[in-house]
Amino acid sequence: MQLIFLFRRFVFAQVLLGIVAFCIAEPNPGMLLVAGAIGVLAWYVTEGPSGRPLPRWVINLASLVAVGWLLLDLKWQNWQVVIAMGHFTMWLQIILLYAHKSNREYAQLLVLSLMQMVGASLLSVSMLYGVMLAVYCVIALITILLFHLKSTSDRVWEANRAAAPRRSKVMRPEPVVGRGYRWHFRFTSIAVGLVCVATAVAVFVVMPRTGDGRMAGDLANNPITSPQAGFSQQVDLKSAPLSEGSKQPVLNMTVSLAGEPLPQDPEGRSFLLRGAALDHYDPDSHRWLRSGSMNPRDLDLTLPPGGVRLAELPDDVPEHQAAITLRQIDLNTLFTIAPVTYLQSENIGRVGFNPIDQQVQAQRSGAGAVIYSLRWPSRVVPDLESRYEEELPEPQAHPGIYPRHGAMNRRLTKEEIEAQYARKWTVQRDRIAKLVTDTLQERGLGLDADPMRIAEALTDHLSTGFRYALENPQIVGRQDPVVEFLFDHRRGHCELFASGLAAMLRSVDIPARVITGYRVSEYNRIGGYYVVRRSHAHAWVEAPVGPGGAWVTLDATPPDEVAAEHAVARNWLTSVRELYEHIEFAWIKSVVAYDQRTREAVLTQINQSIGEVTDERESWFGRIIAWFRDLPQLWRSDQISYTLAGLILIAIGLGVASLVRTLVVRRRRLVALQLTAMPRSRRRGLTRKLRFYLIMLDMLERHGYVRPQWQSPFSFAQELAEANPLRFDPVVTLTELFYEIRFGHRDLDDDRRQKIRAHLKQLEHALAQRST
Repeated sequence: MQLIFLFRRFVFAQVLLGIVAFCIAEPNPGMLLVAGAIGVLAWYVTEGPSGRPLPRWVINLASLVAVGWLLLDLKWQNWQVVIAMGHFTMWLQIILLYAHKSNREYAQLLVLSLMQMVGASLLSVSMLYGVMLAVYCVIALITILLFHLKSTSDRVWEANRAAAPRRSKVMRPEPVVGRGYRWHFRFTSIAVGLVCVATAVAVFVVMPRTGDGRMAGDLANNPITSPQAGFSQQVDLKSAPLSEGSKQPVLNMTVSLAGEPLPQDPEGRSFLLRGAALDHYDPDSHRWLRSGSMNPRDLDLTLPPGGVRLAELPDDVPEHQAAITLRQIDLNTLFTIAPVTYLQSENIGRVGFNPIDQQVQAQRSGAGAVIYSLRWPSRVVPDLESRYEEELPEPQAHPGIYPRHGAMNRRLTKEEIEAQYARKWTVQRDRIAKLVTDTLQERGLGLDADPMRIAEALTDHLSTGFRYALENPQIVGRQDPVVEFLFDHRRGHCELFASGLAAMLRSVDIPARVITGYRVSEYNRIGGYYVVRRSHAHAWVEAPVGPGGAWVTLDATPPDEVAAEHAVARNWLTSVRELYEHIEFAWIKSVVAYDQRTREAVLTQINQSIGEVTDERESWFGRIIAWFRDLPQLWRSDQISYTLAGLILIAIGLGVASLVRTLVVRRRRLVALQLTAMPRSRRRGLTRKLRFYLIMLDMLERHGYVRPQWQSPFSFAQELAEANPLRFDPVVTLTELFYEIRFGHRDLDDDRRQKIRAHLKQLEHALAQRST
């Protein structure tokens, strides 16, 4: 067995796999390209035909550069320690790959690689990373076992060198193994791996990954996750558009009406998931922000397992219900559909809710997935603010989601709520107001018309008379982007359409706020749910122009162009992607979102199932236990078919195990007979002819004489004969016959069969005498 070469290959594979996994977890494709290329080159430089490790002074200098990189990286990453340390350990591993490696350097490589994977586990909830982590664990386990064998070989070599005469050359000892060493090694790896898996499952059940526990909260509060590209809690009209995000899924959503699933015709149907409500426009920075006066109005709500009712609706108003799996919560934002009337979560215990701007924020953030559900009325309900007052608790003067403010100790009146949004538009207000007046006159309306008709007319004016574009229009000098959009460019992205509509409404004293979130329209046909990607980020407007002053949604962005941008081409590649994303969704919902509440629910279900075994058999766990308990009586009942089915399954299992064993044994025979490189059509006949050689090896192994894998058959026989010619002469003769048939292409005729039988009996007799 080429132990050293095999160990080097596994170390190299483990290090490269760790680098790839961390770059995927971050994610950082540029780092993956650079670090991966440099890492792969290390094998040719140090392990290739003419490879030579770099001098020690070069390695030390590169290590100092890596330390400097760490300090700069901490600053670039805004002191996100996990990412910076991941980059640092990555470069240290690459540097060590180019160095002369003793067991100390190999141990450092293994430890650094493990540290990097621990950091990557804090960054990613992707199923792809989970698969890579599982493969990494298998490779790491084999590498550690090989490292123990190598270190033992090195210690024996050092002892032999110390005991040998001076200036004498001592060869590295080769490990002596039997024909089944590969199977034993694999069996050991599998056994240890199963123990590790069982331990990991037990730890996973006992210690949830996410939740409200202290450990999870401490990890969650570290700023280690990248922002949700696309969505933002503010709108900067001079930066890249919100929709310039990746295709990575952000959340999945299922929708029902009054408890019944919607008709399975999702094409053309869309929803607007709101995340941030922005009521203040800064003309200097050209940004929409949430004003500071809103923060103190956030209510700190506890979410019981059954959820919390935010507003009670009339009996004749059915509710839509959405179940949302947020794959990675960032910025504390929970996405909802206004006006939200009910909230429930499986792994969030507290939220901040503002009844004024309908913004919902979780009381934790981090890398964990979140599962929650919400409800909203199917039609506009007037005077919904008073219904919030009836259901929600009185604000208390204690820290909420904004500890520096705390909640106000009195409610706002409806007039005060409207005053929050009644700020006048200050940037060229008269010019924009005249544009509104002219637009309304073209449609036969005036400023005294119904506010809903005014809002609809302005929305139609923008969506039909302006063009949608992803790139930012060029702004000249200190001109305001909103003014340039309305009067000059007349094209832009969704943030400009929303800003333009809000400016037009506010210029004629109609309150308005800009909303950022996601447009939901892509449907996964395999999973039966909607998929929201980072590129689906969107912006729109809300204004209190509905019946009774109810806030309604107004989207001025051209709908056909946005729908075309989010449209999905239906082909076989789309089906493959939907299948993969559905599997990943199941991974996130079952594994990533497993938290304290989920664990308690699972344990409660198991306990109930065990308790119901004697009375009921409705649970799957109870049916399994009852089946085993009633197995002796099944022969005397009418359920004999189930018993036969169970026996058939057992027989199938035994058959599969027997087949696996047969394949393993056949592989061992092919290796021992040196037939692995021969075509399959010739293997079977030669295996039958050379079976006598396997019998001879088994006889020798039972008495402690094992042929090493590296030793040729004739060399092994000659070594035995030199040690004891009278005893092992049959081994030499049988080996010669083996060579004649295997390599000399001789036939196994009657003379050779008789000679083989005679020498096998002679060898058996000699070995038996030795034993006695």
